[in-house]
Amino acid sequence: MAYQYHKQFRLPGFDYSSNNSYFITIVTKDRKHYFGEISNDEMSFTEIGFFAEELLKNATLKLAHLKIDHFVIMPNHVHFIATIFKVDNDFKTPKNGLAPLVPCSISSFVNRFKGRLKKWCNGNNYESFEWQARFHDRIIRNDREYDLIVAYILNNIKNWRSDSEKS
Repeated sequence: MAYQYHKQFRLPGFDYSSNNSYFITIVTKDRKHYFGEISNDEMSFTEIGFFAEELLKNATLKLAHLKIDHFVIMPNHVHFIATIFKVDNDFKTPKNGLAPLVPCSISSFVNRFKGRLKKWCNGNNYESFEWQARFHDRIIRNDREYDLIVAYILNNIKNWRSDSEKS
């Protein structure tokens, strides 16, 4: 019997609904440029890019526990810092294996964001739009790391050419 390896995508034992700041990256399938193009260090949005920006700007209108601190929309991915803050936020021990989405967690927010954008695309003749299956997260551990990530987000468009040549 062959052993099947299941890659761990989140930090084992960490409660992703806990009060923290998280650096999130979500990428389009096959890194297609659905959100726009960068020219002369400026991002020119497509309709999909404009709607993604609207979703992130308005994310906290219905989510009192979450704040999008900073974000940037690139041609084929989105970066943002999301901070969860709840008054009575007791640590929840995550279950091993597949489990339902934890309400008010980073995963539930990303799922909601990706789903709303895909639904909008389907209803506006952009049925070919697709996301990569997962997302990348980093739990921000201190103020210095937070500041470095903010600088990365703010400079991401300017650094697009050098970053895209590396991949």
